[in-house]
Amino acid sequence: MVRVLKILLIISGCLLCLKLSANDSARVTRVKDGDTYVFRKGNTDFTVRLKNVDAPESKQQFGFQSTLLVSNLILGKVVRYDSTGTDIYKRVLADVWIDNKRLDSILIRNGWAWQYVQYSNDTVLKNSMQLAFNEKLGLWKCGAMAVCPPSLWRNYSIKDKNRYCNGCK
Repeated sequence: MVRVLKILLIISGCLLCLKLSANDSARVTRVKDGDTYVFRKGNTDFTVRLKNVDAPESKQQFGFQSTLLVSNLILGKVVRYDSTGTDIYKRVLADVWIDNKRLDSILIRNGWAWQYVQYSNDTVLKNSMQLAFNEKLGLWKCGAMAVCPPSLWRNYSIKDKNRYCNGCK
């Protein structure tokens, strides 16, 4: 019985250490697009995919602007992150904070990205997206019918992209 308690105590301590180290920091060395970045921790570079958001693809309407605006905000800076695993592309999935503010909230509130509703039901992000839409910020400048979520854009043919994803006219 004492042996079992010792083992449980050791396991609990290890889990606590893992949780304490999960909220970590790294320098942003590259912004690949609005929701994918390269972080450097020590001598190690790794790719991070921001959770909860879906930013326009680089070749999509507002993709270049989203990437540029996010770059201006985080490139070269030290950010905090909390990793929750990896995706099928081996990118680290993470929540990210800059200056104690959630990066996903900043992107969505400014109209630089969508809330990724397939993976997030966060009401703060939902409300932020509604505010950005109402104020016609960023990609919402021309209204909902002028934008095409990346989740659709990635699967459209060139013909459908030209038909449904032209942005402001």
